[in-house]
Amino acid sequence: MDTQRTKNAGWSWEVTGAVCCFAGGISAAVLGSALTASTWILGAEAHPWVRGLGTALLILTIPLLILAGYCMDWAEREPKKSQFPISKNGERGSVPVSQALVVGLFLTAVLLASLELHAQQTIFNVPTTDVLEKGKVYGELDASLKPTDGAGVGRFSSFVPRVVVGAGSGVEVGLNLTGNIQPGPDSTTLVPTIKWKPYQGKDNGWALVIGDNLFVPVRNPAYNAGNYVYAEMSKTFKSGTRVTVGGYDFTQNVVTSANRAGGQFSFERSLTKTVTFAADWFTGKHAAGYFTPGLVFKVDPKVTAYAGYSIGNQNPSKGNHFFLLELGYNFN
Repeated sequence: MDTQRTKNAGWSWEVTGAVCCFAGGISAAVLGSALTASTWILGAEAHPWVRGLGTALLILTIPLLILAGYCMDWAEREPKKSQFPISKNGERGSVPVSQALVVGLFLTAVLLASLELHAQQTIFNVPTTDVLEKGKVYGELDASLKPTDGAGVGRFSSFVPRVVVGAGSGVEVGLNLTGNIQPGPDSTTLVPTIKWKPYQGKDNGWALVIGDNLFVPVRNPAYNAGNYVYAEMSKTFKSGTRVTVGGYDFTQNVVTSANRAGGQFSFERSLTKTVTFAADWFTGKHAAGYFTPGLVFKVDPKVTAYAGYSIGNQNPSKGNHFFLLELGYNFN
């Protein structure tokens, strides 16, 4: 009886903390977006402190969501004699804490760096309506990290390198290398991509793109081949805000055992010349179904850094949430 009471008491503050942090993070994102876009919404110049407060709230979104994720992980762990989590190999807190420190240091370095957003293949996961000019080359390394075990999703790390080349006439092509996940056997998959922008408004801010990704497993394949096709449009406002809406279709086995179609959305808001608040979302309950808010930093004209936190559409209370860090480089 005493053990059960102790467990329930522990869950009480942890779950309460997660709910409060998630609510605070979402509220900060919504209110911050409204305040930073107040000039566009009201049609008049707002006081500088209003935009400053909005920027601060947008930046506050990330640590709140990260803390919420940790509260959820703490709530999901089994009761232990020690206050620290125990890793799968039985070492108390050694692996999770060290990984958490690495992630924390990385995020701190990124946030403190003096990081104009250039064309890239995706925002975090959803493609942008940007297309590289002919002859331009862009490379990127994405890292997904979950430093603690959840009830439904264990700790893991995944690294995805990609390269994108401008082909001209509003077309870019690229190649992603996915399936590098630890722990467990890799399921290496080659993903050639193509994106075409048939329309870009000169003065109205509208753009339209159509794209396709082909999935070709080459190591430990669970299927022969798959495909992801999408179409989306974006509207860029004079305030520096860009909103993108579109639809997608994944063939069988790419993100789940059946074909999946749905919506994909993104939001970008320039906070300064070097910092952008961004968020994207794939609808649906499958391997791509995540909402990811974060910040994008321009380190210099060639280097761009991304720091986000992905929250699953399904089972977020069972640990389906993780850090997403990306580093991009424009070669010319």
